[in-house]
Amino acid sequence: MKILMCTDGQPFAEEAIRFGAKFAHELDADVTVLFVRPKAAGGDSIHRTTARRKTGEWDLSVPGVEYLKRAKTILGEAGLASPLPEGETDVRHTFRESAEGGVELHRIGRRPERVRLKLREGESAEEILTEAGRGRYDLILTGSRGHQGFASYFVGSTATRIAEFAPCSVLIAKNIRKGHNFLVCTDGSGLAEKAELFGAQIAQALNARVTILSVAPEEEGLRAAQEQVRRAEMILAQMGIQAKIKARVGRPSEVIIDEAKDHDIVVMGASGSSAVRRFFLGSVPLKVIEYGACPVLLVREKPPAKRRAVPRGRG
Repeated sequence: MKILMCTDGQPFAEEAIRFGAKFAHELDADVTVLFVRPKAAGGDSIHRTTARRKTGEWDLSVPGVEYLKRAKTILGEAGLASPLPEGETDVRHTFRESAEGGVELHRIGRRPERVRLKLREGESAEEILTEAGRGRYDLILTGSRGHQGFASYFVGSTATRIAEFAPCSVLIAKNIRKGHNFLVCTDGSGLAEKAELFGAQIAQALNARVTILSVAPEEEGLRAAQEQVRRAEMILAQMGIQAKIKARVGRPSEVIIDEAKDHDIVVMGASGSSAVRRFFLGSVPLKVIEYGACPVLLVREKPPAKRRAVPRGRG
């Protein structure tokens, strides 16, 4: 698994990285930590700033470096960036322009590093989405202050914009609790099944309890909802997860938000429909992000990689 963790140096962002480190280690994931700094006035970009520095030093006063170093320390404590054995030396490259854009900070030792640190310049959500698309990540993890309410939804926080437009799955980590009690939501669709499997994978890594929920908007749909949770229960049982099942009647977003009060993370599938259509028709996942009180994992299918054109031979 390839995970993009975002930081702005705030305590809630570092808490999200600490949370992600727990399952990233168990999943043997490759992790990139990204900090996006605003474009400096006068065109003093990262490239110009770093060109004046020695590339073998880490103690640079470039905004964001300290945040990335702290993030790496957090990941190191979880075993993702192990220190070299005593007496061994490593080669450190501070800054280099990456092929995908932005500037990367590298620490390369004799053993492969599972953590990469990266700086980008510009507007936060835009640069995170650009990095996510070019880097072909499986999951974006970003912290959120946990603000709730219509004003936040209408204006759109960075976390909400990432959830709407990301090309891969997104974990919005807000109001993180100590427990790991997963609420996996299903509607019986193919995308819901992918969400069940993705959520179960992370739940296993955290040794979490799992409840499967399906919501029928009307009473006549309750039987179908019960069949959906039983099907999901069998799928997770094959993975060794004994899940509880629950089917309820009501408005899906309201029921999920209510159930989330007794759980530590909500798992849902995220549709691939256009952002404009989602906004005007209303999106259950986005409402759960805005009004729910715990982290939300939105599972989205990654678009297939573009094939490179193969030149035809002559003759």
